[in-house]
Amino acid sequence: MHWFSSQRGDWTDKDYLLSLVLTIYEDGLCYCGQPTELAHHPDNDGWYTAHKKVCQSCAARERSTQGIGKEPYKPDPGERVYTSYDRPADKPIRDLPA
Repeated sequence: MHWFSSQRGDWTDKDYLLSLVLTIYEDGLCYCGQPTELAHHPDNDGWYTAHKKVCQSCAARERSTQGIGKEPYKPDPGERVYTSYDRPADKPIRDLPA
């Protein structure tokens, strides 16, 4: 679909508007997820706090793409590494303390 086309298929005007708004919003974000106007402003130096969390999905992907020994990992042409969530239903996640 072209943004300015009258041929929108099954999209309603609301669908079109929401997708346009989402595009504008995402274009205004830094790769860290913060609004660029705030995150890149020099007056905000020192006003962000870093928090460390481990993403288990990213950890699994990164472990599978580390090189062995001195050989760096080289993906095959077109290779993409993704993860899937495979926790069985009979193994629920325990509640974490607040």
